[in-house]
Amino acid sequence: MGRPIRFKNAIYDAAVRLFGEQGLTRTGIREIAKVAGVSEAALYRHWKGKRELAWDIFKRGLEELHAAMTTQVQREAPFCEAVRTIVRIFYEAYDRNPQLFGYLLLSQHELWKTKPDSLHDPVAYWFDLLRARAAEFQLDEKLDSDVLGPITLGMMLQPSIAAAYDSVPVPLSQHTETVTAAICRVLGVPWTPSSQC
Repeated sequence: MGRPIRFKNAIYDAAVRLFGEQGLTRTGIREIAKVAGVSEAALYRHWKGKRELAWDIFKRGLEELHAAMTTQVQREAPFCEAVRTIVRIFYEAYDRNPQLFGYLLLSQHELWKTKPDSLHDPVAYWFDLLRARAAEFQLDEKLDSDVLGPITLGMMLQPSIAAAYDSVPVPLSQHTETVTAAICRVLGVPWTPSSQC
């Protein structure tokens, strides 16, 4: 009874690694099975094919990050405190599994385009938080929160790209305060790290 679960986990782990390193398009079923140490038939016992496996990893990973945010972020707390929590959640996820993080949030694959609105994901959570708290931003001019979302998300994600290229030291979570401060400054929200916002 233990073998099918062990094989399923090995396939899942191999796919995460390969999708994270090579991307979805360049990774094939045969390669996933080889890295997992199983037959292609073992893979097909659990998933119909690469696309279903890729979607399963994508969906589960996004939902786990979203769940962490909904349970850990105090939406009514000072804005910078909420930002700090979100940055920490992202960076701890990177520290645990850089390949999975890269696959979920850094790879530009078609799963993002086909993701249903009903799927709870951390990017939508961030954008919703910015829209809800936009009145607190002290900006020189009125900027569209739909544009501020991608700008500030990029500020969160860019250090993980740099870490993947060894130009930002890991663990990435050690940079939580720096990135939080940068985002709060860009949005014009008062930032006092010593008093935690």
